[in-house]
Amino acid sequence: MRSLGTLLLVCVLAAASDAANSDTESGIEMGAPFRDHAILQREMKVPVWGWSKPGTNVTVQFAGQSKTATAGKDGKWMLKLDPLKANAQPSELIVRASGKSVILKDILVGEVWHASGQSNMEWIAGKSMCAGLARELASAKGNIPIRELRTDTLSALYPQTKGTSELGWKTIKSSGQFSAISLAFANELHKELKVPIGILLTSHSNTRIEAFTERKAIEAHTKLKGDADLIRDADVNIAQGRDAFDQFYRDLAEWQDESAKLGFPIERPLQRPNLPGIAGMWRGPSQFFNGKISPVVPYAIRGSIWCQGTSNSGDGRIYAARMEALVNGWRAAWGMPDMPFYFTQMQCYGSADPNNVGFADIRQAQHKFFINNRKNVGMVVQSDLNPGHPGAVHYHNKLHPGMRLARWALAKDYGRDTAHTGPIYNGYKVNGDRVIVSFEKESLFGGLMVGNKGQEKDKTPGKYVEPAKPTPGEKLNHFRLCGADRKWHAAEAVIEGDTVIVRSSAVPKPVGVQYAYNAAPINSNLYNKAGLPATPFAAIDGKLIFEEDDAAKVAALKAKYARWTDPNYPILQVVEYFRDGAIIQRNQPIQVWGHANQGVKVTVTLGNDTKTAVANDRQQWSVTFKARKASTEPITLAVKSSHGHSRTVRNILVGDVWYVSGNPLLSSQWAHNQRDKNAAPPTAMPLVREFKRNTKASTSTTPRKRRFETGGGRYRSQWLTADWSKDGHGVTMFAYHFAKALNRPDVPQGIITMSSGQGGRAGYMASPLSWTSYDGVKDVKRASFRTRLNALHLQYPASDVARKSTAEYVDAIKACARTIVDIGQQGTGMSVAPPAYPAFPKADEVVDAKPDTIPTYAYNWSVSPFTPMGVSGVIWVPAQYNIGHDPKEYAAELEIYARSLPRTFGKDQVQFIYAQPANSLLEGITAPSIRGAKQVTFDNWPKSMQELATQIGRLAK
Repeated sequence: MRSLGTLLLVCVLAAASDAANSDTESGIEMGAPFRDHAILQREMKVPVWGWSKPGTNVTVQFAGQSKTATAGKDGKWMLKLDPLKANAQPSELIVRASGKSVILKDILVGEVWHASGQSNMEWIAGKSMCAGLARELASAKGNIPIRELRTDTLSALYPQTKGTSELGWKTIKSSGQFSAISLAFANELHKELKVPIGILLTSHSNTRIEAFTERKAIEAHTKLKGDADLIRDADVNIAQGRDAFDQFYRDLAEWQDESAKLGFPIERPLQRPNLPGIAGMWRGPSQFFNGKISPVVPYAIRGSIWCQGTSNSGDGRIYAARMEALVNGWRAAWGMPDMPFYFTQMQCYGSADPNNVGFADIRQAQHKFFINNRKNVGMVVQSDLNPGHPGAVHYHNKLHPGMRLARWALAKDYGRDTAHTGPIYNGYKVNGDRVIVSFEKESLFGGLMVGNKGQEKDKTPGKYVEPAKPTPGEKLNHFRLCGADRKWHAAEAVIEGDTVIVRSSAVPKPVGVQYAYNAAPINSNLYNKAGLPATPFAAIDGKLIFEEDDAAKVAALKAKYARWTDPNYPILQVVEYFRDGAIIQRNQPIQVWGHANQGVKVTVTLGNDTKTAVANDRQQWSVTFKARKASTEPITLAVKSSHGHSRTVRNILVGDVWYVSGNPLLSSQWAHNQRDKNAAPPTAMPLVREFKRNTKASTSTTPRKRRFETGGGRYRSQWLTADWSKDGHGVTMFAYHFAKALNRPDVPQGIITMSSGQGGRAGYMASPLSWTSYDGVKDVKRASFRTRLNALHLQYPASDVARKSTAEYVDAIKACARTIVDIGQQGTGMSVAPPAYPAFPKADEVVDAKPDTIPTYAYNWSVSPFTPMGVSGVIWVPAQYNIGHDPKEYAAELEIYARSLPRTFGKDQVQFIYAQPANSLLEGITAPSIRGAKQVTFDNWPKSMQELATQIGRLAK
């Protein structure tokens, strides 16, 4: 098991820096951005920094300058080069200390911009509409001086001074791997300015804006107390943090005690308390600023560009406050109170339904931020991009947004006389039944027009353009009005001078107006004469609106997610294999079970027989019906609850049920090639039905009972019949040939087909212990399985192994906290503090067991949701991925699995038939000894299930 010393080492190592740009021979370590091929900012002082032995004099030579600094007590030194002139000719930057030197080669001088955001800023040029531009630039004669440095991701509790960039400064030859938006932006600047352009990229996908924001800026914003508390709760240098950690230790102990009362295993274990605030997060407030941005501050830059993704899409108006904190923090960190900041509004995403607000709400928040923070801030509208796939979060057109960002920079920072924004909404007036919408005069650039970009999916050259072209004969789209009832109606809109006049016969007394205010306003077509789009907006009584102010919508949204958030949400669930067309086992008592809210009475009718039950404190109910003989006459299962819910399962037959497990081919190989329209399908067998796994997922750490599938119904399984009369119908190769060989034409045959294990790089073993229940393995004494069983027991908080591991974890957290407090008291800065606390120990880390060897995981997903149930037999057909990492242990595992089956299925005995790899196929494998079982042997890993299915069908009784 992993020791306390190992956990403490994690904390120590976390505090160490592994800078890729250090030179161990010279004793000189450079700051993260100072690498070969770097671009330095022109026309302003250029900080250069690094680390050497304390007290060392360090000299930097570049472009005829020579500057010296002395390393402080922490070894850090910093100096500033005088303003430089743009230079596209490669130069050397030489750093000398104590007779040693570091030479950075191919250094250029030009314009540097910081680019950040989440996945749509991260998205590379080669996978977007910028692919053509990237190819053109990479293959151009000469070497276009556009370069990018992407900082490596580090989540940190405190600002780091050292950081890394695995690839360093990429030159234009690698432009397909640049950020697409940044490349388009940089290219426009380079074309106009004719100087080198550098992009300092600090983006990361699927991350909220708070993570990129500097701590002090969050704490200073009056509307962001919640974000600030997450930071403070994690800081043991202040009382709030120390109190939060003390509470965490108490909560963790209580979690163990309460878990012990629930027992193990349990489908819904108590949620383990997390470390306080951002200490228990990875993308929490300030963490990526600390780890990704802080190490490159104060590298000289002209300004910043920002592209937000979906992670904050539900924020509402608080997002405006978060944007303010982001900008204020960056400006303070760089010491640039007037730093230019240009950002993209959210793109089209979702359905084109005008009533589907979607991203329009966060666009409104971005608009609110923009109109309240105009100084050196620019906003790029993207809702007119007309994407070919508006349901894709990662929109393809990154080219035009990058070009629009560059327009802002060229106009505001480089003095170019160019249109840089579309019409900016300025308010409206109501005149009778008319609403007169006005726009800022400085945003009109010649006036308003109806325009069109074309459609992204139209590949005809010149049909999808930037900027938009005028289409004077077309009507304006996406304008709506509302009256006092706040119900929106489509409206007619016309341009009159510099205003838009909006009317609707359905709204004789308008109070509100909106434009392009929905998730995907395809063909929004209000532009200025420069071809740039108008800002979307929605206002009532003169004020911008947000969904959070609409009580009805808030209630509807709460109701939509109530089933996941409300512990008292009414539920009624029936065991998963009871779906239309099911086959149930003949000549055995019939168990029907499921879940409902505690105390709810459930009435269950199977055919003409009715039973009742009351859900217990674990929301479980169960009834048992008397055994039935085989029958091809369909019966119905009706389940009703006292809280008004019901479930009906039709067309149930009584016959034999076979549970088939193991080889991935079992559930993936169809009985015939359904893509070959000329191939004759197998002969239909109407009484043969199969229920198989459709999800990619096949394992779980906890035993599932309430749900078998994932994906919101997308991967829902159903009973399919061996009848190929319709596309998508039929059964698998194994099910068909097993039933055919079994040869019971008058008895319905139901096959439940599950599989687990896979090959490739993500090779996952699902050996027999993985298919065995906890009851089947908990008392196993075999020494060679002890490590794996300890890993399983670690998941039970009250077990001895879990208590010991948790105690060591708490000791490690306390030791790490003491280290952080000691550093804080020294007053030398927190950059040397551990970036993170040790993570709660995972089973495979603590007991050195591979995750795919831990027992019960395949059982939890693929067996538990159906059992107890009546079966005629269980069949096991292994693939290479079902043997385990040590073939010598396979026989013992299969014996344990076979012994567990009666209790798993709730029967006195269960027929077991298995396929056994020959000794010649796997070195070290031996035959198991399983009383009463039947087997077939194979000497080659099967590529088709037909032969084994036939052999096993002939063995079945």
